Amino acid sequence: MSPISKSRNRLPLPQRDLRFNRGVGLAVLLLGALFIYSLAFSSFDQKVRFQWDVEADGGRTPRTHITCPSPWSVLVNDAEPELTTTPDFCVMPSWSLALEAGIVAVITLAVSAWFLTRTTRPGELPPLPESVRNLNRSRP
Repeated sequence: MSPISKSRNRLPLPQRDLRFNRGVGLAVLLLGALFIYSLAFSSFDQKVRFQWDVEADGGRTPRTHITCPSPWSVLVNDAEPELTTTPDFCVMPSWSLALEAGIVAVITLAVSAWFLTRTTRPGELPPLPESVRNLNRSRP
């Protein structure tokens, strides 16, 4: 049997390592779900320029931020901000937040699946042949 095939021996993980892997995999899933929720399903503030609040006495106050509904509701239900503004003001930021949530979802699923399905570890490397061990000694 060649040394390469011997080095591919896989050993089962001990129970404590399996529990650790499952715990880390579930923690990654939970943190990813929280992050995805905050990106795609919660409202967000969008900075605005040239927006004014008109008061009852006719004065104007500059508006710096508008609270947009969640990206999910903007993209799926065509929701708009409560304040009067341009109709599609929250659409572009919602697309970028939804894209970020999708990227986080893919990374979260990949990392947690790797932790949850990892049940073996690499085996020990085979001993080096005598000729290779003596190479280092033969140098002056």
